[in-house]
Amino acid sequence: MNQLKTLIIIILTIITGTIYAQQKRIKVDGIAAVVGNQIVLNSELGQLKIQMKQQGIDTKNTDDCKILERLMQDKLLLIEAQKDTLIKVTDKEIESMVDQQIEYMKTQMGGSIEKVLEFYNKNTLSELQAELSKIDRNKKLSELKRQKIIKDIDISPEEVKTFFDAIPKDKIPEIGTQVELMQIVIKPKPDKEAEQKIIDKLKDIKKKVENGASFRAQAVLYSEDPGSRANGGKYVITRKSAFVQEFKDVAFSLEKGQVSEPFKTEFGWHILTVEEINGQERVIRHILMIPEISFLNKRTAKKQLDTIRKRILDKELSFTEAAKEFSDDKETKKNGGMIIDPNTGNTMLDLTMLDPRMHQVVENMKNADISEVLTETGRTGNEYYKIIKVNKRIETHKMDFVKDYPKIKEMALEEKKNKVLIKWIDEKIKNNYININPEFQHCQFDSHWIKK
Repeated sequence: MNQLKTLIIIILTIITGTIYAQQKRIKVDGIAAVVGNQIVLNSELGQLKIQMKQQGIDTKNTDDCKILERLMQDKLLLIEAQKDTLIKVTDKEIESMVDQQIEYMKTQMGGSIEKVLEFYNKNTLSELQAELSKIDRNKKLSELKRQKIIKDIDISPEEVKTFFDAIPKDKIPEIGTQVELMQIVIKPKPDKEAEQKIIDKLKDIKKKVENGASFRAQAVLYSEDPGSRANGGKYVITRKSAFVQEFKDVAFSLEKGQVSEPFKTEFGWHILTVEEINGQERVIRHILMIPEISFLNKRTAKKQLDTIRKRILDKELSFTEAAKEFSDDKETKKNGGMIIDPNTGNTMLDLTMLDPRMHQVVENMKNADISEVLTETGRTGNEYYKIIKVNKRIETHKMDFVKDYPKIKEMALEEKKNKVLIKWIDEKIKNNYININPEFQHCQFDSHWIKK
């Protein structure tokens, strides 16, 4: 389940905006463009801009023409993906995504499905599920086609240099403040008695299920996983899904209909059953239960991190050594506490792109500064403690080829991919009906959407 909530939130910013746009399709909502058998509504332009902002993308220099072109690209990619027999999205995959989205929506609206239906102007849950399924499938197909077109594109150091040298000297952009961060995380541990209580409860549920009780009903009653509780603990997974390894190991060790023994992950204790096996894909249900952590154990964990921080400040051990030896965060522990951007693989992070809590902590810290002990709340709702070190800080400056090579490479590669995509789109435009509303006829598009 690692990164699961992050994934759900990213999907929801896209889906919620799109369905909102669709439910507002009243008479005044005009058509911005027609691409083949797909239409782009005026309302979709505003919604995509909101989604870009939610994802941290600066839209100051992004006009409606650019937004419209992105939407037209998506429609054309969808049309071509539907023709591509090698691109498949399974019903089970979409069903799982929809279930997770509805559960997330419920948590945002006080746990009431009635409020969700009212907000989206739907009479029944099945209506909402059908709407979400269609939107989800189209988005997924478009993205899979886009990735297929650009997946093998790479870039050489010479091409990166050529890209940088082509930027006029007076147009070289400023790079905002960047920071390289390290962390040490200490998570309070439950007492053995609290863990045993959870294990015994899960064993009791396992026995009930094996005697004929519904696993789905037990998950709705007892699971503490907010991402799957409402749909009876159901997930559709493959070996590449973003779940922790221990979870996948159990899921792929069971036969259909088996119920696992209680097993532990970083989230708590689980039992799991396999409902269906479809090639490399498994439909599973699980129940997560989280042992209660005592106040004494929380205080002990915080005190331990206070001691570690003092030893680092007194130079008795380095931050890297302490992270490798003591940190409870698996992702950064092996790197000596270094935080890495999962999207780029870079260690330098844009200060403005940090989440608000982290930004507030780091904003006024200098090189080698170490924060006080911070209290955070994890995905399961339990508290944990961490300290942050600013390993390196680069203030706002003109882009420099040596200092900013990773970022320049990222920009150059993105431009190369975009050129390949534009070339592909230009070829497909020739074979598809395109009609653009007169109010957008002035736009200077990258592709030849407006036929002379």
